[in-house]
Order: sequence, then structure tokens, then C-alpha cells
Amino acid sequence: MDSEKYSRSGGFTLIELVVVIVILGLLAVIAASKFISLSADAKDAVLQQFSASVTEANKQMYILSKLSSYRAQPVSGRGDLTDVDVDGDGIFETRLKCGYLDNTDVAKRLNYSDDSLGFEFEGVDKVYFGFDQSNIKSSQCYFMYQQAYGTTNPTTCNQDDPKAAPVYEVVIQGC
Repeated sequence: MDSEKYSRSGGFTLIELVVVIVILGLLAVIAASKFISLSADAKDAVLQQFSASVTEANKQMYILSKLSSYRAQPVSGRGDLTDVDVDGDGIFETRLKCGYLDNTDVAKRLNYSDDSLGFEFEGVDKVYFGFDQSNIKSSQCYFMYQQAYGTTNPTTCNQDDPKAAPVYEVVIQGC
């Protein structure tokens, strides 16, 4: 008797195809969640960099405002404000409050290339930078800078006063 040989064709069985599709689906879900996390991590990194940049700029401006080679003049009637000519052109373009950047100067001086970033002021002492331009503070994804002494206007600046230093805050819960 002739024995018949069963030969298998080179294709996949239905079960093998289903298993491969399920595995690819699982990998896609895992990869997508990782990319979503990367977006939040990127926003966090941008906000942390804003905080570091403003902190270092404040340190530099505080030192520069004390050097005799930089022209600084007190603002008339305000013992807490000083205008500084940083580039020596005779124009006092930077305002400091008790030696630290005024919140409006922070908003004016920070350069960023991403159009999705914006800023908003709160009162006379705070500025928020974030990604949801319509409602930065409530988005819970922002960097906040509060100028030295907050809303108070001291007649003299006392560096030993705890309120004398500016406040830097990064909030990332909503990123």
C-alpha cells in the first residue's frame, strides 16, 4: 500500500495568526503607555529647566547689581526696587526687587522656542509658566516664580528676612 504523506503548506494556521496579533497588540499597548509617560517627563524636564534658569539668573543678577562696573539706580520712591543697565548701553532695562528679578522681568527675559508654552500673572508678585495657555495654574503643570518679598513693598531690603528670597515652585501633577 501506498502511504500518503501529508505535506504542510508554508502558511500560518489561524491559531498562530491570532497569537501573533495578540502579542503585537500587547506590545503596542505597552509602547503607547511608555510614550505617554515620555510626554509628561518632557514637560517636567522643561519646567525644571525653567526653574533652574531663573534661579541661576537671579544669582547672577544679584551679584551684578552689586558690582561697580554695572550701573544700577534706585527707583524713585521705592526702597525695594533697583533698575540695572546690564549691557552698558545707558538704558536701565532690568528691574530688581531687593536684588532679585522682578516677576515681570522674568516673563520678559525667558526665551523659549515652543509655542505651546505660555505665561500668566497672578497679582503683582507671581508669574506662572505652563503648557495649558488658557488656564495655566489650574492645569497643575507649571513653574511659578514669586518675586522677593511677594506683595509687600519694604522701605529697605533685609536679606536676613525669610521673605526676602524669591520663591520657585514646579508643579507636575497635571502633566
